[in-house]
Amino acid sequence: MKVGILIAAVFFLSEAASSVWDGVYTNTQAGRGKALYASACASCHSETLEGSGQIPPLAGPEFLNNWDGQTLADLFDKMQTTMPADAPGKLSNEQNIDLLAFLLSANKFPAGSTELKYDRDTLKKILIQVATPSK
Repeated sequence: MKVGILIAAVFFLSEAASSVWDGVYTNTQAGRGKALYASACASCHSETLEGSGQIPPLAGPEFLNNWDGQTLADLFDKMQTTMPADAPGKLSNEQNIDLLAFLLSANKFPAGSTELKYDRDTLKKILIQVATPSK
């Protein structure tokens, strides 16, 4: 029985979540997201992503503390179902993924060599972590 538990634990760890610190988007993708942000988001969240009043920031300590420990799927779902405020769901999955890449870049998470894709299972496994995870 203990061997079965150990095997299950090893399998779970191999399937364990990655982190936003693992370079899950590309700079090119973040650039597309930045251009989209300027046209679809900046009028409310500001050009500097700092928000104002009831409009939350999309970068910095407050944003990171609000999302710390959640997954990219959680953030994607929030974006897809509530933004833009005047037309929720207006943006495609691909546009929201590019915006997500831009938000990761703006929050100083490292870029990688592979673009982030809209894949629910993958997004559910990528944790938003304020601090660099120890490995």
